[in-house]
Amino acid sequence: MALSISQTKALEKELKPGMRVASFGYPDLIAPVEAFEKMLGVEAPNLKYREDSDAICKRHGLEKRLIPDAESFFRLMGAKLDVYDIVAERGCEIICDLNQPMKARMSHDIVLDVGTVEHCFNIAQAMMNMSMMVRLGGVIIHENPFNWGNHGFYNLNPTWYHDFYKANGFELMALHLVARDGSVGLPHPTQRFRYQGGECNIFAVAKRVEVGNMVYPVQSKYAKLIPAASDSGERAADARAIGA
Repeated sequence: MALSISQTKALEKELKPGMRVASFGYPDLIAPVEAFEKMLGVEAPNLKYREDSDAICKRHGLEKRLIPDAESFFRLMGAKLDVYDIVAERGCEIICDLNQPMKARMSHDIVLDVGTVEHCFNIAQAMMNMSMMVRLGGVIIHENPFNWGNHGFYNLNPTWYHDFYKANGFELMALHLVARDGSVGLPHPTQRFRYQGGECNIFAVAKRVEVGNMVYPVQSKYAKLIPAASDSGERAADARAIGA
């Protein structure tokens, strides 16, 4: 798992001293080192680097170079990093299975999905678990595959983020496609579109602005066909409340 260049730029805007950060999968810091040195300022000389930098570069198809240690970076930024994973691959992980409900709720200022949710077969539960950890005013930052064959169980569409976060008290702050060459596409969040490029990721940032019961949304293209209210005055949407 890796903190992409797009996610690093988003993190630069959001990360403040005293924050608690959750990353689902260890976040290999693969953006240019200069980006992290800029954020650290006078603390940059104290940044530690991974002893397994060569292996990390090989995993992500990078030229050999030093990779900053994520725990060192967040600590120098005055933040606390909690890494969640199903295995203790790097030895610092809090073991969890995103396919199953988690107890943690609104516990972190920033949640990072560094290419994890697509590997969870129970993807709806995984999304619930991640988003329920975001505090009011906090953000969740995703980068997942849009069209990678067999990378994970799923490739994701813009409407998946748009409809889920709209239904659950979040404001979408960013939603776009990112190609391998770094170019960015801005598809419509819910309407059908064609993509004819190569492998591409989808990037999203959502901010929690309300607190309420989590629901499974209806896709926008079908939600407009559902009556706005039932006789009892409640919305007649086919959405199941979670954590009531």
